[in-house]
Amino acid sequence: MRKPNPLQDANFCSRLFFCWLNPLFKIGYKRRLEEDDMYSVLLEDRSQHLGEELQGYWDQEVLRAEKDVREPSLMKAIFKCHWKSYLVFGIFILLEEGTKVVQPIFLGKMISYVENYDPTDSAALHEAYGYAAGLSASVLVWAVLHHLYFYHIQCLGMRLRVALCHMIYCKVLRLSSLAMGKTTTGQIVNLLSNDVNRFDQVSCS
Repeated sequence: MRKPNPLQDANFCSRLFFCWLNPLFKIGYKRRLEEDDMYSVLLEDRSQHLGEELQGYWDQEVLRAEKDVREPSLMKAIFKCHWKSYLVFGIFILLEEGTKVVQPIFLGKMISYVENYDPTDSAALHEAYGYAAGLSASVLVWAVLHHLYFYHIQCLGMRLRVALCHMIYCKVLRLSSLAMGKTTTGQIVNLLSNDVNRFDQVSCS
């Protein structure tokens, strides 16, 4: 039996700085990781849950497409299923880019202080300390947001891949003998191994 996933009960700080992974890192530092060292999959990341959720939105999209006399769009079903995640990622990107904008401003103020250095001007010195603190804080915030964004976007890519694999597997089980005769094993394997994996590649790019 696999160990329970520490992410399930991790507090805000642990999730923010990935502290819940520290026990796994300690084991990996001492010896080579083995299969028994891995944590159990979260309930929200299980194949059945993800596949059935996306399947529901896909069925709705098929019904709408039939009414509108058009081809159903998988991307529409995916967006309706995960639009909240995309909204959060958009906020992450907005904040991350905002911190990147203010960094050169703080740096420019510090350079200006050095160029116009006056040892008798204590107010300018305090301002320079403030700019240095602002620059340090913006770099820290950028690093946290950057890694949080990439972690969660890769998790979303993984969930999409798992959900689509579940849907393909269930579809194959429902195929009739006539349909199976028109579908080769290579086509199914290609869908599961190549086409679906592109969701991971897109999320990492």
